Amino acid sequence: MRILICHGYLLRGTGSNQYVQSLARALCQQGHHLVVMCQEDDPRLDFVSAYLREEEGSLIPHTVWEKETDYPGNCMVFKPDIGGLLPVYVLDAYPGFTVKEFTALDEIELDWYVDRNRRSLDRLVEQFVPEVLHVNHAVMLPYIARPVAAKYDIPYFVSIHGSAIDFTVRKDSRYLPYGIDGLEGAKKIFVPSEHTEEQVIEVFGPALRGLEEKIALLPPGVDTELFKPAETDLRESVETMMTGVKERSAGVRVGNFWSRSLEAREPRGALQRLGDEIARINSLHPEWLPDSELGVGMEWLARRKSPFMMFLGKLLETKGIQCAIPAFPLVIREYPDARLVVVGFGELRGLLEMMIAALDEGEIGTFRRLCEYGNETYVDRMDDPFGPVLKFLEDLSGQGMLDDYVRVCYEHDLRDAIIFTGYLTPEEHRNLLPHARALLVPSLAQEAFGMVATEAMSSGVVPIASYHSGLETALEPMRTVWGSRAEQVMLGTREKLVSRIAAACNTVLGMPEAALALMGVEMRSIVKQRFSWEATAQRIVEFFEEASRNNR
Repeated sequence: MRILICHGYLLRGTGSNQYVQSLARALCQQGHHLVVMCQEDDPRLDFVSAYLREEEGSLIPHTVWEKETDYPGNCMVFKPDIGGLLPVYVLDAYPGFTVKEFTALDEIELDWYVDRNRRSLDRLVEQFVPEVLHVNHAVMLPYIARPVAAKYDIPYFVSIHGSAIDFTVRKDSRYLPYGIDGLEGAKKIFVPSEHTEEQVIEVFGPALRGLEEKIALLPPGVDTELFKPAETDLRESVETMMTGVKERSAGVRVGNFWSRSLEAREPRGALQRLGDEIARINSLHPEWLPDSELGVGMEWLARRKSPFMMFLGKLLETKGIQCAIPAFPLVIREYPDARLVVVGFGELRGLLEMMIAALDEGEIGTFRRLCEYGNETYVDRMDDPFGPVLKFLEDLSGQGMLDDYVRVCYEHDLRDAIIFTGYLTPEEHRNLLPHARALLVPSLAQEAFGMVATEAMSSGVVPIASYHSGLETALEPMRTVWGSRAEQVMLGTREKLVSRIAAACNTVLGMPEAALALMGVEMRSIVKQRFSWEATAQRIVEFFEEASRNNR
């Protein structure tokens, strides 16, 4: 089939970016012909055969490069010219763009974004002549695509990802009509989990008659060939990973950009100075890049052969990484050689480092103030994000155990036990993941699915995860294999989350490696049956083909 995929962002990273990349690869593997319309500026991926870029004033896109691939199908990546403004659901860094959250756009900016995208899509459809359009996120691309699809009499489908609803439609009433309009014209609406289905019906159902009949449950896939059990020892896997990291970051130089503006600053209050220090630390760890000292930390980890837990995702308060940090002293108290490897980037990095330093020095008062600062500062995406940590301290104090906890923090080298890697691509961190004893997914916010959990299980690694929202669907293989023992590694919700993380880690570390490996094989087998991208892409194509036949 000739398929045009519309995505407003990149083909690398996490979430919907990774979803679109993986789906496009699977469709190419099945022999289909694709154009992916997105803002990716470096689509050098194994399945991409051409890169086209729209340029100001030209009606015909410029072909930047072409190449042969080993795939039966082919994929062209087309980057439309939308000007310098890129609206997002959650603030993030996109080099070359002025980035604003959708909720911060004025009407002129929003109209400009819609108009530029719609004009580009219209020209692309006229030139590529696709049989179907596949559009991502509830807003704004379905609204943008609807009149174009109608003009050329092409069916379009929408894949829902949680962030657009949670952080845009629910927060800004302007976007509900756009979402209703875009979903109303879709042939099918793909949702990754029962939780997301309920969410879509709750938000859009009152205004859309027949919405439930349009919805199809279609969990995202996992690349079971990329994410699989380790075939080499940790040292060799680390060497392979570092080779890729060095190639990707070759020639990149990172300076201390923070220092340039220090002289111009006015005297600051205590909270402002704390914010400044967090920003200074963050400035040393640019987004989308690995840490400069990654090689040292990874070489040390491989040499020591220490058992390690892994966190994989954005360093945001919604992901619960702030709850894993105070849990880890309770882990190394029982297993002193254990390590926590934190893979990812995000605005919480500076605060996390300061939390670790405070615990490491036994400064529990400072640690508490940092958490209180977090609760006051990081409130845009959720309420009380550091509440579970403060409740943990309160419980320790009430039980008369706070002094003992401080002593454990002070006596163990927590800074040494927690290793930050910065951003690693899936092709890089897949070398590390299968060696982990468990993957931590302590999410506090609602999740559309839980891709990192399925990637872990595909790698033979058990996820220690919150059990709510879309994660319930993603964790089915673990629950099936672990049976009654699954409760030991499910974190529930916020209640006693810090203590539950520590207990779950200690449970896994106390199990024989052979038993974990055996259950890992069983989890992987179920993931391959239920969540492989091959199966997911085939189901999507079946919907596409039916709509295309009925449209003739």
